[in-house]
Amino acid sequence: MKTHFHLNKVENFVGFSLNIAGEGEMVKVLTRAALTSDEDDFYNYIEQISRHYLSKIGTTANNVHQLLILIHEDLSANIFINNIQIFLEILPTHALGRGEIVTHRDIADINKLKIIGIDINETDKFIICIKIGWKFALLFDLDRREKLNIDNIWIKLGELYRYLAFHYIYKVLESEEHFDEMTKDGWFPFIELIGGEEYKLLNEAYKHKRFRASTVDSVIKTFDINRMEKITDRWWNKDIFSEKKTILMAGINSFLRGDDEGNITCIKTLLPEIEGIIRIKYFSETGKGKNEQIDRLLKFIVEKGKTKFGSDYSLLLPLHFIKFLKKEIFTGFDLRKGDIRLTRHSSSHGVVKAKDYTKMKALQMILIIDQLSFYM
Repeated sequence: MKTHFHLNKVENFVGFSLNIAGEGEMVKVLTRAALTSDEDDFYNYIEQISRHYLSKIGTTANNVHQLLILIHEDLSANIFINNIQIFLEILPTHALGRGEIVTHRDIADINKLKIIGIDINETDKFIICIKIGWKFALLFDLDRREKLNIDNIWIKLGELYRYLAFHYIYKVLESEEHFDEMTKDGWFPFIELIGGEEYKLLNEAYKHKRFRASTVDSVIKTFDINRMEKITDRWWNKDIFSEKKTILMAGINSFLRGDDEGNITCIKTLLPEIEGIIRIKYFSETGKGKNEQIDRLLKFIVEKGKTKFGSDYSLLLPLHFIKFLKKEIFTGFDLRKGDIRLTRHSSSHGVVKAKDYTKMKALQMILIIDQLSFYM
């Protein structure tokens, strides 16, 4: 099947009208957008693009799962279907060797999706539609009064890929009540959970309010000594973590004991270290070592995350993660109201009951520290 077509002359495609207008009336034109097949406008735009361009090359949408259209300055066009080579630029969860298989469990974040083997010019009008899983992403940039920012195209495609490949996470975030219920129990879309099926399983259990306890137990059981070694291996190449190795391993080993005393020791050991890691990182970069307020420390981590990952909606979810820490870890307690959840303050002040030092909470302390390791 032919996959590359050249058209000598096409119309000067500007964009899509955004409002109804009569003769002589002003019309707003959408010249740049990034959409997924979850959005209604996707179908309006891609169907018109298909009718206009696929008919010219003698094919139909049924035969296409990748489509790239480049309209050049002289209004010639190149159309590529299906055989488009793409690669992802990712932040891995651990060191990877050349030629090693990469799965979702190996991805901490997706930075860019790039096309290789096709010349794209800054003067080109750009349209692409690609299938990701069982859904599609559409991106077009048609206003050439300014040069095409090709690097920005790769970033936007990376965002679309990230959203569709991990759509279930973003759907949880969009359902505030559901997300709040999970975070209140200490569950966050931790990187270590979203690569496999664990967060998806937890999400379903909370969503349908069935088998919650058994699902939590099954998730906890997957964190054996081998998995803990894989998690901690990525910690020790960071100075803040390597200097705390003895303390952190004391918490990990206590968790692996699997009894109530182990859970208590794990939490009592690791809970203060969450704040300690943030404070030491803050001091190393600002030189400020006085007793800074936790809000300032968390704001610092948010900015670190936004700078490092380039987006509030990276898989590390910096804004959501800091809100989670502030609300679930660094919140206060009230003995009169009986509000004594297990937090940094309630634990350090010794007001938490022994029954609240659960294995679930112990695991969550480890996952929080692991999440922080990606910010360092």
